[in-house]
Amino acid sequence: MKQVRFGIVGAGGISNHFHLPELSQIEEAEIVAISDIKPERAEITAKKFGIAHWYIDYKEMLEKEDLDAVIVATPHPTHAKIAIDAIEAHKHVLIQKPMTTNARDSFLIVEASRKNPDLKIMVLPFIYYDTPVYDYVKEVLLTGEIGKICMAEARTSHGGPEKYQAEIANMFGEPVDVWFFSSEKAHGGVLLDLGVYSVTRIVYMLGRARKVSAFTATLSKASEVDDNSIILIEMEDGTLALAESSWTQVPGQNTTSLYGDKGTIHINYLGHCIAIYSENIGWSYPNLPKEKEPQHTHRHFIRCILNNKKPIGTPEEGHHVMQILEAAYVSAKTGKTVTIY
Repeated sequence: MKQVRFGIVGAGGISNHFHLPELSQIEEAEIVAISDIKPERAEITAKKFGIAHWYIDYKEMLEKEDLDAVIVATPHPTHAKIAIDAIEAHKHVLIQKPMTTNARDSFLIVEASRKNPDLKIMVLPFIYYDTPVYDYVKEVLLTGEIGKICMAEARTSHGGPEKYQAEIANMFGEPVDVWFFSSEKAHGGVLLDLGVYSVTRIVYMLGRARKVSAFTATLSKASEVDDNSIILIEMEDGTLALAESSWTQVPGQNTTSLYGDKGTIHINYLGHCIAIYSENIGWSYPNLPKEKEPQHTHRHFIRCILNNKKPIGTPEEGHHVMQILEAAYVSAKTGKTVTIY
């Protein structure tokens, strides 16, 4: 059995709660090493998941370990440099969302990937929407059952990152650092953190965007960055879409709605629930599985590597999402509509 040898960059919450638990259950995955600038995190996480080697410097890990693939799971301002270094070291790369904090950096990743076309570079969160429900919705759209799509909405929200950051700090016995609220550390607020999900769902369903107008605000949190955002997007075909994100909604929401001139589709919680209305049938509630398989994100990435397949969430697709997010910040700051193409 072929295995993919992984190195993990970042031993924080997303690695401990998502990447490592999933990889640990996949026979085709071998977790070879982990790195983190905080040695205590790297050592504790390595012991927890039975990882033989841990590093403070990810570059040392890239040089010393025989790795096939790298997962970039660090704070998002660091994603671009780490991803490019891994690509230049000829490793397949999975990049945690958001891809970067600006379109310039995301395009640098695109350029690096184009220079290494044999490598698989996968950008989250596109794969999260490769579910039976979203597949079904795409089929419905192709049939024309709800007519021409004229508008779409996507909302991603929760009560804020404070609790999550406190859990991570407690895990490692550290003081709480809600770095998400720091403009210096995060380079953006909820628009980057959660808006990336809303925008990705719109792009995943409707294609490329042409123009962007946006508002951001800090309404509740003791934060240097935005805690609420609304983005109005004009797609290439003229469809209008609204992408919302918030750190001040309790309980949180994860919804997508598509409005056609003959019907409507509502999708809730990452595609786990669906309601469809059409003029011919009325309301229907298809009962579909929540996911295609356990550990789908990482199994898909591994299959792409082993079988030389294109991943869902290419650097080009991730870059387009970053173009939209960057345009949203520019629009919110200037009060003007920003044209992407």
